Order: sequence, then structure tokens, then C-alpha cells
Amino acid sequence: MKKALATFLCMALCVSALSGCGNEDSGTKEQSSQPQSEQGGQTEGASDDDSNVKPVGEYPIVEEPITLKIMGRKDPGAPDWDELELFKRLTEITNIQFEFEMLENSVFSEQKNIALVGGEYPDMIWRDDSAATTDEETYGPQGIFLELSDLIDRYAPNIKAMLEANPDVKAAITSLDGKIYGLPYVFTTATTQGHTGFFDSRWMENVGITKVPETTDELYEMLKAFKEQDANGNGDPNDEIPFTCVGLNTTMRDLLIPAFTGVPDGLSFNVKDGEVVYAPALPEYKEFLLYAHKLYEEGLLDPEFSSHTTQQWQAKMKSDMCGGYSGSPTGLDPDTTTTKQLSLPPLTSPTNSQKILKKPLYLYPGRAFITDKCENPEAAMRLLDMFYATEENAVSGFCGTTVFAGWEGEHWEYTDDTKTAYRWIEPVTGFGDINKTVSVNMELPGYLNFPAMPVGAPLMENKVEQVKEMQVPYYTASYPANARFTTEESERGNVIENDLYTQVVMMTTKFITGEESIDNFDAYLEALNHIGLPELIEIKKAALERWNEALK
Repeated sequence: MKKALATFLCMALCVSALSGCGNEDSGTKEQSSQPQSEQGGQTEGASDDDSNVKPVGEYPIVEEPITLKIMGRKDPGAPDWDELELFKRLTEITNIQFEFEMLENSVFSEQKNIALVGGEYPDMIWRDDSAATTDEETYGPQGIFLELSDLIDRYAPNIKAMLEANPDVKAAITSLDGKIYGLPYVFTTATTQGHTGFFDSRWMENVGITKVPETTDELYEMLKAFKEQDANGNGDPNDEIPFTCVGLNTTMRDLLIPAFTGVPDGLSFNVKDGEVVYAPALPEYKEFLLYAHKLYEEGLLDPEFSSHTTQQWQAKMKSDMCGGYSGSPTGLDPDTTTTKQLSLPPLTSPTNSQKILKKPLYLYPGRAFITDKCENPEAAMRLLDMFYATEENAVSGFCGTTVFAGWEGEHWEYTDDTKTAYRWIEPVTGFGDINKTVSVNMELPGYLNFPAMPVGAPLMENKVEQVKEMQVPYYTASYPANARFTTEESERGNVIENDLYTQVVMMTTKFITGEESIDNFDAYLEALNHIGLPELIEIKKAALERWNEALK
């Protein structure tokens, strides 16, 4: 009798496992209007675990409709995801319905943690925040986040192809235990930039300079000419600010410091000749300080660079007071800016002969997790795989580019067969419109490779052209942003790194303004060591070794 009862319970559990993720309306059998098979470049494969899930390459994804419950991070003022065309159309294509729990940015981290600790979490969590890797390392080994490697291998040909083609992406999403618990947002677009050092070509022409500076000495000479002559052409030779920025974390960090140190991240850790180095502690950093102090002392650097607000800085930019500026040309007034804005290339200096520029961030980890609450992870993985499709592998027009810009031919179109430029289709005028009604164009899980340039916005076209010519050829990786640290390493390392950064910013500002004599540079280095720089370098070395191993 007991054996019969056990057999019955086992059969009941097996039947229950076929009911799908979340709540399902099993009273009707609704077939999607989409064709039964859209190969989209995908390989064939069958679901061995859920007879409701169709083989890879066939649509809709499930025979009987299911509902996936998803917790997601919502941007301020953005609509709930169930209002977006993206998810409405995905339901039509896949036969998967969605039940969203939307959390505002300001409360997402707290509410997510409460849900995970309390056990009241949904089938999936999308668009995690900066704590994503910590969440992976915490909830993956506990079994709350499912290990995804087998699901990827069997149900996600797009993700599998992306990981095989990009070992750095695989390394970035591989946890310390060697497993994959979360999927990333990987992106390349024409509008990203390595640094923000631009200036107006009219200023250069007005002072008789015909060549864009390529060295720190040439930049100095141009800024000096901006100050001494009527560079903006308004009749007053004394109202120009040759160069302006907001603090150290823009052009100083990305352009001027690397010009002297020869490493791409001017205020953090880098890998040089295979060794971990901290740029603000390199001997060449002293030469940068001498150069920046010279600019400040001679009135070539905005005297308010460390004190003005972003709003005050923007007002200076738009008033034609500034020659070089640390910002995108798209921040200028399009009605009054009619001359070409030029990007400075990476500069060389007496202490560095290599043009080097930090490669922009291209990956956010942990943008999708499947939890142990999900009764049909196969369908969830097939759904996620659609977000990693290239344009060639699109299903009913849906791929990573669709998430970013909407449907090709409906919301946007290429200008010609070269696919090097695109334009919006009315009534869409930009990404603001896309985010209102169509999609969440940043940080959903997915793969975006969209190098086409937007047309119709002259300042954006100007920026993209300049970045492509003057910056992209020199992109260099700094210390891997997605290297993994143990709990102990993170706890100790974060304290040291925050204290180091605070000390570096304070002392660098004082050295530049002359409040602190450069004669005290050795004492500054001793202070960094006292804070724990040698210990942190060892922590970074250990994480780098694991990163390099994950790349293999």
C-alpha cells in the first residue's frame, strides 16, 4: 500500500512539473499567429524535460500558454513593462505571457534582497543593478539562481555562439565556482566614446592653428593661444576659458593622465606588461601633476574645475566661453552650434610615446536570472535566447537590435544597403520615444552589436564621426571591470579602494591648484601605501589570475 501511494505521488509530481512557469491558463489552447517553425539560423534541438516546450527553432516556444513572473528594475518615469510593445509582441511570438513586478531604481536593491532572503521571489529577475555579481556569488551556490550552462547548451544557440566568439564575455559571467548563474547585457554602438575631450574647430582656426594636437606640448600651445587671442571671435580677448572639465573623473582621468602614465585608466588599476599597477602611484603620475599645475597656474585650466556644478559647467559650454571641454558635443545647443566639434586623439608626452585610450564599458553582468521558483526553465531560456539573436537570426523581426531601437522598418531603417547609418521613422524621433512605448533600450539582458551611425542630428553625427576616427583605433583594455573577487577580498578590497580614491582625488586636486607642493609627492605615495595599496594590489593580482584562467 505504501509503495502504491509513493508511486502515485511521484506521478502527480511529474504531471505538476509539466504545468509551466508561474500560473497557466490550461483551459484553452491558444496557438500563436506566428509560423510553427522559424529557423532564424538556430540549430535544431528538442526539449527532453517539458513536452509543452517546442524544439529549438520552432515557434511559438510553448504549445500551451504559460505565464512567467519577472521582477524588474524600472527607470524613473518609465512605463511599466506590460505596457510596452516589446512584451506584447513577444507574447504573440512565443505564447508566453508575463506578470511583472516593477521596482523603481531607488528601492530595487532593498526590495530584491528582501524577496530573495524571504523566499518570496518570482520565476526570473531581470535588469539587476551594480550588486549583480555579488548576487550571483551569493544566491547561485545556494540554488536560488539556477546554474545555466546546461540550459544554454541545449536551448540557447544564440547565447552559446556569443560566448564561444567572445571568451571575455564568458569569463565575465562565470562565477568563482566556475558556473554561470546570470546572463549579461553586452553592447557595442556607434555612440559610445572613450573620452570626452572635444573642442570647437572655429576656435582653432581663429588662433591660426591648423593641426589637431597630438602631444601634451601641442595641447599646451593651443590652449595658450586660446587664452591670449580672441579665440571665440566676439571681440573680447579676455573672456575665454581655454579648457574646462568637472573634477578629475572625465578628461583628466581618460585623456591627460594616460598621456603621461601610458595606462588607460588614469585613476585606477591597470595591467601593464602583465603586472597590476595603480596609475596614481606610478612615477609618471608626478609629471602629469606638474603639467596640470602649469595649466592651472597659467589660467589655461578652468579655475573652478573642482568646484563648479555640472549645471554651471554646462552653462559655460553653451555660452561659447570654453575652448576644450570634457563633454559630448551633443550637450551643446544645436541651434547655435554650427561649426565642427573636434575630438582630441589620445596624447603622447615626454614620458609616454604610446597613444592609449580606455575601451568603453561594454558589458553589464547579471541582467537576467532564472530562479528555482521557475517550473519551466527550458521555456525561460528559449525566451532569453531571443534577446541575444543577431539581425541575421531574428525571429519575426526580434533580436538584440530590436530591444535597443525597436522594429526595423517600423521604428527605424538603414539609410542604404551599407548599413552604416540609420534614421528614425516618424512619429519616432529618438530613444525617448522608444522607451515610452516600445522597449527598455538599455540593460535588459541581450546582445547588441549596432555600429550604424544615427542621422538627422548633426551634433550626434559629428561626435560619432570624430570618435570613430580619433578614438576607436586606440582603445585598450584596462584592469578587467568584471574580474571576480571572493567575499573576503571584496570586503577588504572595497574599503582600501574607496579610501585610496578619496586620498588620490583630494591630493591630486591640491597638487594641481598649488595648495600642496609637488615636493611632497613622495609623502603622498607613502600615504597610499599606508592606506593599503600593496595589499590591494595583491588582491587584484589574485582576481586577475582567476580572470585569465576563465579566459582559457
